Amino acid sequence: MIRAARFIFTIAAGFISMHSFAQEAVPLSHYVFPGFCKGRVFQKSGSIDEATLNYNVLSREMVFESSPGQYLALADRGQIDSVLILGRIFIPVNNEFYELLTNRAYPLFLQYSCTVKEPGSDIGYGMSSVTTASPAVKSLIKSGGAYTLKLPDGFEVMPVYNYWIWTDGKYQKVNNAKQLAAALPGKKESISELAKKNNTNFSKKQDIVALVQQL
Repeated sequence: MIRAARFIFTIAAGFISMHSFAQEAVPLSHYVFPGFCKGRVFQKSGSIDEATLNYNVLSREMVFESSPGQYLALADRGQIDSVLILGRIFIPVNNEFYELLTNRAYPLFLQYSCTVKEPGSDIGYGMSSVTTASPAVKSLIKSGGAYTLKLPDGFEVMPVYNYWIWTDGKYQKVNNAKQLAAALPGKKESISELAKKNNTNFSKKQDIVALVQQL
């Protein structure tokens, strides 16, 4: 079972990426939360601290407000156990964070990512996932431009959600009933029956959570 355990927040050169920007009162299209919120970062060592946090979907980094209007990204994610923001738990997975949606028999996680429409591009062109970003998006992330509260004019962010279950010692994608049945072959009939009974819509987070909680 995955658990939210010890937290840490250590402001040190080894724990942060040193990029900072002036605050702007604008909608945060490339962050999970509509604004920066009080939260806690738990480290595996057991240390705990508080910070004003948000998760950057474009760069896939946990970002904190180091001082009024200044933003930095937590680094050395291997030392972090979990992050708590407004009662929601985020677990470091590889080089990003997944949100823990339910922690029953089969822990369910949500991976946040996005596609980006670049300035001057038409629909269908200039679209790239952040894992295979175009040169313009890569440059934006490398320069620290993704940390700003407002992206440069012309950049449009479209969120992408992937769901994962922790089973058999690994994360398995479960974006639809077929994938969920493949991840939990012993539950194939139950998944089919519950999905039909509940009219499960796999594009809705609450529907997926409700289904997994009943398994």
